[in-house]
Amino acid sequence: MTLIGQTRHRSAAIYLLLAILVGAGVYQVAQLPSAIFPSVTFPLVKVIADAGEEPAAQMMPTVTRVLEEAILRVPGILVVRSTTSRGSTEISAAFAWGTDMKTALDRVQAETQRVRPDLPAQTRIEVEWMNTAIFPIQGYALTSATATQAELRDLAQYTLKPALIRIPGVAQVQIQGGRQREFQVRLDPAALAGRRLAPSDIVQAIAASNEVISSGLTERNHELYLTLVTGRVSGIDSLSRIAVAVPGGPPATLADLGQVTVADAVSYVRTTAGGQTAVLVNIVRQPSANTIAIADGVRRLFHDQPALLPAGVHWGNFYDQARFVADSVNGARDAIVIGVVLAGVVLLLFLRNLRFTLIAVAAIPATVAIVGLALGAAGQTINLMTLAGVAAALGLIADDAIVVIENIESHHARRTSHDPTASGAAELRPALIGSSLSTIVILLPFALLSGVVGAFFKPLALTMALALLVSLGVALFVVPVSVSLLERPKRAKASAGSRDAPRSERWGRAYGWVVDRFVRRGFISIFITLLLLGTAFVLYGRIGSDFLPSMDEGSIILDYWTPPGTSLTDTDVMLREAERIITSTPDVQSYSRRTGAQLGFFITEPNRGDYVIKLKPRKQRRSVDAIIDELRGRIQAVEPAVHTDFGQLLEDNIGDLTGGAPQPIDVKIFGSDPTLLAQKAEQAARILAQVPGVEDVFDGIVIAGPALQVRVDAAAAARFGLTTQTLAEAVEPAITGTVAGQIRIGDRVYDLRVLTPGEGRLEALKIRVPTGALVPLAAVATVSTGAPEAEINRENLKTFVGVTARLSGRDLGSVMADIRGRIARDLPLGAGMSVEYGGLYQQQLQSFRGLLYVLLAGLVLVSVVVLFEFADWRAPLVTSICAVAVLAGVLGALLLTGQTLNISSYVGAIMMVGIVGENAIFVIHEAQLGLRAGLSSVDAWARSARRRLRPVAMTVLATTFALGPLALALGQGSQLMQPLAIAVIGGFVLSGPLVLLVLPGLYRLLDPRGMLGTTAGASGPG
Repeated sequence: MTLIGQTRHRSAAIYLLLAILVGAGVYQVAQLPSAIFPSVTFPLVKVIADAGEEPAAQMMPTVTRVLEEAILRVPGILVVRSTTSRGSTEISAAFAWGTDMKTALDRVQAETQRVRPDLPAQTRIEVEWMNTAIFPIQGYALTSATATQAELRDLAQYTLKPALIRIPGVAQVQIQGGRQREFQVRLDPAALAGRRLAPSDIVQAIAASNEVISSGLTERNHELYLTLVTGRVSGIDSLSRIAVAVPGGPPATLADLGQVTVADAVSYVRTTAGGQTAVLVNIVRQPSANTIAIADGVRRLFHDQPALLPAGVHWGNFYDQARFVADSVNGARDAIVIGVVLAGVVLLLFLRNLRFTLIAVAAIPATVAIVGLALGAAGQTINLMTLAGVAAALGLIADDAIVVIENIESHHARRTSHDPTASGAAELRPALIGSSLSTIVILLPFALLSGVVGAFFKPLALTMALALLVSLGVALFVVPVSVSLLERPKRAKASAGSRDAPRSERWGRAYGWVVDRFVRRGFISIFITLLLLGTAFVLYGRIGSDFLPSMDEGSIILDYWTPPGTSLTDTDVMLREAERIITSTPDVQSYSRRTGAQLGFFITEPNRGDYVIKLKPRKQRRSVDAIIDELRGRIQAVEPAVHTDFGQLLEDNIGDLTGGAPQPIDVKIFGSDPTLLAQKAEQAARILAQVPGVEDVFDGIVIAGPALQVRVDAAAAARFGLTTQTLAEAVEPAITGTVAGQIRIGDRVYDLRVLTPGEGRLEALKIRVPTGALVPLAAVATVSTGAPEAEINRENLKTFVGVTARLSGRDLGSVMADIRGRIARDLPLGAGMSVEYGGLYQQQLQSFRGLLYVLLAGLVLVSVVVLFEFADWRAPLVTSICAVAVLAGVLGALLLTGQTLNISSYVGAIMMVGIVGENAIFVIHEAQLGLRAGLSSVDAWARSARRRLRPVAMTVLATTFALGPLALALGQGSQLMQPLAIAVIGGFVLSGPLVLLVLPGLYRLLDPRGMLGTTAGASGPG
């Protein structure tokens, strides 16, 4: 009994199994978490060390270098990049892709703790493994016209944060801005002078009194007691009563020595939203959490518990990744549905049989549902890449059903046997398996691809491979059974003979004449092949290149710098002008601003920060590039001293997660002389600014601002028995105040700060010496204003300055070609200096190199499949030639639509290699059948080209229409896959003539005697 016969007898079991798999797939898809990108393990660990207010020149040898050398000892480390600023060091440790990052994180933490004794005592270290889940998925602003900033922060910290953290999937709730309350003792200089006291005396007295000390355990009254000696302050009254010993006089209370109050702590961070000072609440998800579910949980929280927000407090959203994810999922879903409908229309027009069309169309959603089940089993999520994999595979899924149904329908029309369904399916089975394998094997090299492109496109390749495997199973077992159950032989025979015969005959004769010319005159195929290869070469030189496709994420990141040393107050005034421009832009829905902080894990100076600008839905506004260009120009016109850097969040996140600069252009100038480096960086910035299409040029020199230096006189300090440490502790109350302890009230803890008002000169500050006497600071130190300091950047222990820039209106490859040429010509370097290019351009070069290897490996694997299928060396050779020639269609489509060659379109080009192999196998298989039937070489190839015309045309048109919505970027987020869809459509359109005309001509030229028919390989029907 044939395979079709066996499946017919078990049709009920097959349909039941199919229904179970489809139902389980639908359920699984509903449960899968949703996110923008796959769960990518970026091989990057970041270390931030904070040593107070140490100057950068001091931080470098005492903190940065110690940590760099420690981290470089970790096995598998590739690059250690550091930024040293005033009091802080940020170190990025990049590992090889595929590294076990949990182990790497543990080793970095172990090495930093091992050198902890070698660092300054006050150094605090944070170690974070960087991945897509560390960035907020949602941002909210708390604003109020009645509540103070301290009250808003307390609301966020003690009420909202515990409620939000309980939402399933939330990993962290970050709070930025607002004011923290603290207890302050503002000392009266006259009261101190009258009692011969120094500020350090008050700090010591508070620290000695505000304590709880255990004296041990004791048994009394049949119980065990813990004995506590407490002087703990419980409020402002008990704080005011703390006594301070006065030399030669009665003790004085803090109330006698100054003013004891509750006030806002000094903060060098400002946050705003919607033109108001605000407290910002950022929500970070767990790596495996569902972004959309978290957003729904936040909405339900405030709907179910409206009392969380007091009257007069507004809770507004300024960034919502969940909306982008939801719109992207809906857009991809709509693209798939529209694609299926359009493919069904094409099939109906060709087959003119509603039942057969319904079978082919029904196979697509059934396959997609089962693929969803497989993705869940593989631990994948619903993201742009898996959705794009499904959308890109639609044409290939339809193709399997198309070729089977078309061949069965052809056998019905030609009445080849008593059971046309069985003979049609059996005849095509070997070619169907081989063609599916040729497309699947092209996806295998993606498993070996590293870097960002590998991390992102492995899920896409996996999704497509699963789709093709499931589609093959459906085409082999379900489609023939369905056709046999729904076929109407008599009607099929009648319709076959009356189908627009005159028109079909005219088209058939014309096409047959063209086929005959190609088959008999092989030089035509050679000429066209050479023409296509030359065209592909010319187009490759003309088309631009980028790393990522241009995307409209619906939000803008605006990083900014005010002039070095600008006070926080003046910076805030300048930025308020920028905010008026932002709010007056009709495309903007909301925004938030951070000054002295950033949206992420970074060190930030008080004159730096960022805006997150949320735009209106795409249908209600202009393109994001047009909005950026307008904002850039208007802000520079109003506040020319503010340097701006515009980008989008997802692109910047990728740049941050790869350990380099988030900007696409990053010119790194290495050298050991800081002065010469600064000069060359300024020259490089001027060169970049002259390149067309370059915006937001930054010379990479970050000045921290001037320093107030208290330089200790070593001899005088030694004479009075003082050290640098004791002098720093004595000066601190007059600068920022000294935290002398903490006060606990209920479950909240507040700092207790002692301040000396800055009346008079700092030199007059009294210092207590070990003998008990008081001496002015001027007796042991001099106070002066130091020169501003620049941040120090290093990579693998080499100092460099990174000159960065953004793009506007040009592709990255063309701009970088101009920049490299001008830098080489116009930037003379000193001895020991060098230039390297980083940023997204570096990622592009690495990705393109990896994708080229994938393309070559795919050609080899497809050739192996074809060789196994036909056991004739000519088959893989001709197939490979056609696969390379089809790149002319890929590049031509990209050029015509204004797209560039990027990682998305490159993957589309790679896919075309397998698709050409798939169609070539069917054509060669048909010719082999003709040769075995005794036809001449010319007649066998001509018949093959004629018989494959309709299925190839159906496949090309069905795939084109199926990918049409994705190629038009109709849905949110579809711009990432738009170049891939355009590349595949362009390749598909050209692949039809290639495999139907050029391939037969080339093969017949190489095999004039028809040896293909004598080789082992695909068998005929049986």
